[in-house]
Amino acid sequence: MDHENELARAKWFLVGIVLFLLSGCMSYQELAYLINGRETQADITKVYESRGCRGSTRLTVEYAFTEQDGKQRKAMDTVSTNWPVPPNGKVAVQYTPGEDGSSRLAGGVHWIWPAVFAFSLLCLLIIAVRLLREGAEEPKPRRRNR
Repeated sequence: MDHENELARAKWFLVGIVLFLLSGCMSYQELAYLINGRETQADITKVYESRGCRGSTRLTVEYAFTEQDGKQRKAMDTVSTNWPVPPNGKVAVQYTPGEDGSSRLAGGVHWIWPAVFAFSLLCLLIIAVRLLREGAEEPKPRRRNR
């Protein structure tokens, strides 16, 4: 029974590590926007309906803007169909500068992956503390089966 308990805990620990790594990769983009993100106004070039990944209808907004260093960029983002298209043709965008930078409409923060990352980190810390405590305890004498 003790061996099964240890095996189950090892499996949960591995699941936690995989979740931690996956959510860390997915959270990287949000962290980049938080640390290095800049905001500017963009000109909307095109708005049209498109199909989402689950068959839902979304609005695709194509826009163009100029970075602080003068570099012209074009990008697109999707929003819900009830998103109000600004009458002046301008929209606030958030971007990360540089060659490999990305952009999105301002306010499009996705907190789910950073929350999953924080939760998985907390779980891994709890498991690690338990393992360290258990490793520091005196081993229990085993009964021999004859």
